[in-house]
Amino acid sequence: MDADEARLIELDKFVHESERSVRELEQAIKSLRELYGTGESRTGAVSARVDASSKLVELAISPRAMKLVNHELSREVVEAVNAAQLDHERQTKKLIPTTSDAEALLKTFEHDLAGMQDGFTAKTHDRLNRVRAVQRRWES
Repeated sequence: MDADEARLIELDKFVHESERSVRELEQAIKSLRELYGTGESRTGAVSARVDASSKLVELAISPRAMKLVNHELSREVVEAVNAAQLDHERQTKKLIPTTSDAEALLKTFEHDLAGMQDGFTAKTHDRLNRVRAVQRRWES
């Protein structure tokens, strides 16, 4: 197996890995749409749930929280919603690959592609030189 064949095998492997990555990305997008974050206030008197867009979809206020004065209850609600949004953000980060992973994959692909191009160019020049040599012999 020559270098070009090895590069083609590597490119084929890269294509299959890319297809797998696309399937994983599609699954991650589906999971993101179904993702909910949950959280509660420090005292546990209020709990909240946010949807995929981090919007509040559920708020539960315990009977003991109903006895709090207005500003205390407000603080509990804000804590619970913030905790739910942070939970949503944490779960989202788990599903999304980091930029550095994608950049590394792209650099590897560019390197492999450049190597294949160099090999193709070299073989093309070699074949062209052989054709010219045959042509010169034929003309002599």
